[in-house]
Amino acid sequence: MTDAPSRPARDQTPCLADFPHHVANMVRFSDTDRLGHVNNTILPQFIEVGRVSLIETLQPGSDAIQYWVVARLEVNYLKELHFPAIVVTGTRTVQVGRTSWTVDSGLFVGDTCIATARSTLVHARNGKSCLPDADFSAALREDLAAAVDTAGAAV
Repeated sequence: MTDAPSRPARDQTPCLADFPHHVANMVRFSDTDRLGHVNNTILPQFIEVGRVSLIETLQPGSDAIQYWVVARLEVNYLKELHFPAIVVTGTRTVQVGRTSWTVDSGLFVGDTCIATARSTLVHARNGKSCLPDADFSAALREDLAAAVDTAGAAV
């Protein structure tokens, strides 16, 4: 039997300051269900905006993001979200590999963390995982490695 990966205790909920990259998202009325809750499929969209915005910040104007696909996404739903609201997505790079990188995200309304996530992205072309081009790889790996937050708490 193998040990399950450790998970943070509920009282280790991150704060926005734990994430170096921030982007705001407006909750739309169409994001809600009949009870006024934001649908659970919307939060991963906010997480995606954080990842895409991070790449655009690291390599402005590049087409870097189009070659990265989500291989794994784990979302921890902590609080309900209602319309209207502004959700701030905090993102931090936690690991950079040869063909993949991993980011942690936190979704915040004011000071309240409503969800956390970990996303692992792999480089792909023509529908297959592959190594990034040498020039592209060196530049992005350098930028991502520089952005790795080794001090951040696990999400």
